Amino acid sequence: MTDNNTTDININIDYYREIYNEWDFSPLNNSDLDDDLFEYLEESVSEIPKKNKVCIVFHIPASIHDVEKEQKSIEGFKNYFHYYIKKYSNKLRTTKHNSIAYAIFGLFLLFIGSLLQRIIPKAIFADFLIEGFFIGGWVLFWELFNTLFFKLQKLKDRITVFQRLQTADIIYKTDRNDQ
Repeated sequence: MTDNNTTDININIDYYREIYNEWDFSPLNNSDLDDDLFEYLEESVSEIPKKNKVCIVFHIPASIHDVEKEQKSIEGFKNYFHYYIKKYSNKLRTTKHNSIAYAIFGLFLLFIGSLLQRIIPKAIFADFLIEGFFIGGWVLFWELFNTLFFKLQKLKDRITVFQRLQTADIIYKTDRNDQ
């Protein structure tokens, strides 16, 4: 820890490109993070109390120290999480719109089922049709509740983690000896 309100995530690397996806040959400021590193960072930040600031410390051998690469790498890191914030914000907006659709169509199906129950005389086929409308309506309401109470919160939590990673301090330390 740097201070009482900052939690460090320490990562040893042997070269700058090790942080990024091995199949992505874009410049450092536009590269995708390595999947394992991304998962590790996401899990680590999820465990750090929200009141604490996050600092990511990359420990590198002194022989590869390059300030220009470090600046590009930090810029790429910030860009990467900016992209994920936008991506998940769009998912959040789409999920909210879907919730509205579930509510509207659920109410519509329940209304049609209720209306048909009063209009259509009792018959096996009519009961089957009416029950279908009621079941469809309640299934849509179940999906609405699932979305409102679980899916939206998961998306919001991920966005918060990405925001914390995007605003995290990133430091390169050359405190390792070459081997």
